[in-house]
Amino acid sequence: MIAVILSVLISIITILFPDTPNDDAYVYIKTAEIFLAEGTIAAFQHYAWAGYSLLIAFVSQLGFSLFTSAFVINALFYALLVYSFLSIVKLIDDSPQVLILAALSVLLYPQLNEYRYLIIRDVGFWALSLFALWQLLLFGTNRAIVHAFAFSLALLIATSFRAEAIAYLTVVPFAVLFDSRFDKGIRRQNFLRLSGIVLALSIASLFLLALGGMSFGSLLTDFISRYEPLVERAFNPSVTEAAMLGTVLFGEHATNYSQEYIAVFLVMGFAAVLAANLFNGIGGPYFWLLLYGALKKYIKTEQHLVVPVIFYLMINAIIIFGFLYISRYLSSRYAMLFCLLVALMIPIVLSRIIDSFRGRNWGTIGMRVVILFFGYLGFDSFISFGDSKDFVFESINWIKEQPETDVNLITNNHAIAYFTGKVFDYDLTQRSLTEDQISAAQPNDLIAIEMYYEMTELVTRDQVGNLLDLQIAFPSLEDQRVTIYRRINY
Repeated sequence: MIAVILSVLISIITILFPDTPNDDAYVYIKTAEIFLAEGTIAAFQHYAWAGYSLLIAFVSQLGFSLFTSAFVINALFYALLVYSFLSIVKLIDDSPQVLILAALSVLLYPQLNEYRYLIIRDVGFWALSLFALWQLLLFGTNRAIVHAFAFSLALLIATSFRAEAIAYLTVVPFAVLFDSRFDKGIRRQNFLRLSGIVLALSIASLFLLALGGMSFGSLLTDFISRYEPLVERAFNPSVTEAAMLGTVLFGEHATNYSQEYIAVFLVMGFAAVLAANLFNGIGGPYFWLLLYGALKKYIKTEQHLVVPVIFYLMINAIIIFGFLYISRYLSSRYAMLFCLLVALMIPIVLSRIIDSFRGRNWGTIGMRVVILFFGYLGFDSFISFGDSKDFVFESINWIKEQPETDVNLITNNHAIAYFTGKVFDYDLTQRSLTEDQISAAQPNDLIAIEMYYEMTELVTRDQVGNLLDLQIAFPSLEDQRVTIYRRINY
């Protein structure tokens, strides 16, 4: 319980000292606004997986802003995540030493703490998935119906955050068939009982959606339609695309002989990208600690606890590799559930190391090493060396201070679009502006550009530069991170 309270306190700090919102946040905030103004159907029409946004809207009715509401929700889910993490570790080893190390491991997990400053629906998915895993492990131990209900309900709610929860809800129940503590008859009975509850609650959920005027089928169809072009391009590229890709990978001459191996090359390459993302998600300190624990054979637990975790890991690995293959990119946060499951063994390994130090009369040295280890994790978690984003808010203030009220604003920065109040569809802001957008702007319109390489190239073109009159740059003319122009006639 102390760990849960500490997690809430850490989250409160992120609320009191927020960073610039992440770009994803504005989609959720806009959808919440639409829900409050136009209702559920309009919200789901704007964004198909709107469960997180609806939750933000409901919490905002307590008097919070939409952004603060999102952070409050994430704080509660982080608390659930910490509680579930500790509960699973307790099933593996309930010694006080292991539980203290588990609390420190999850509270000072650098990669996990990075996401406390982001408004993302993934946090709810991680927390509910871990809670469901804990309930499944309890069901496997005492076969109580309440745990089967909790497992099913948690993953059904998780589905409202991320669609892939459906895969866990469908596949993970098969893990009970591998519980060697029971004979085949009891295993089948447990599986049928769990599957029946999953099916019953799923049907009830579909019925509730229908009562609300929504169709899960249409939501799923919309979800699939977004990825269908990517799937088609990944598995059935045109002759032109295949030739271009072969030239990029193998060179103009070699592609004539190696084009048939493109798929193999991509699979191996994406496997390396996946491995790098998993390493980044787990983090160097935890990775090397787990590797050391594996070599020393410290990572041991009972089979009935391992099998459900393996099911989770396999499903997650297949999903994230599939996403990587069709989309050609992968964020470490998509692999975070995988990393959290692997991190369950961190306190076990640390406890074994401490015990080995004590056995060699190195107790004092061992404690110093552990303190140094967690001190480093805490420093990495809460001390940021990233660039200040003050220039964004300076830009916003400058725009808001302008006396004109009838001028439009064109920008490639979500925060500027939202906080100036001059862009209605702020969630549709794109990272790169185009020459057509600038040409179509009306005289006297403001154009605020966050200066990437592509944007610098754009404004230096004669046909674009002649349409722009530089007003101001932030943080300075020498260091132009955001440059504000006024559209002029030419």
